[in-house]
Amino acid sequence: MDRPLARTVSLGAALIISAVLMLYPYALGTKMTPMLHTALPVMMLGVAGAFVHGFGFHPQAKALATLFSPVAAWPLMALGVALLWVR
Repeated sequence: MDRPLARTVSLGAALIISAVLMLYPYALGTKMTPMLHTALPVMMLGVAGAFVHGFGFHPQAKALATLFSPVAAWPLMALGVALLWVR
């Protein structure tokens, strides 16, 4: 899945999520709840994978290539956002 559109979507989603978390951290709330503590690492792992995919890096190791692909990154970001939305 190395299409330019997929890379653009990955990079765009990662940039938007990162910008919201850095520029407006109170969007998540003022207290660290267990749900927030669960959702943030999941979402940030997806963001990291989306950045790697968006910039076009191709890891040689099969496990890393799978982790840093949109197949893994997009669902992780979506799951993190969904967990934050439910809280």
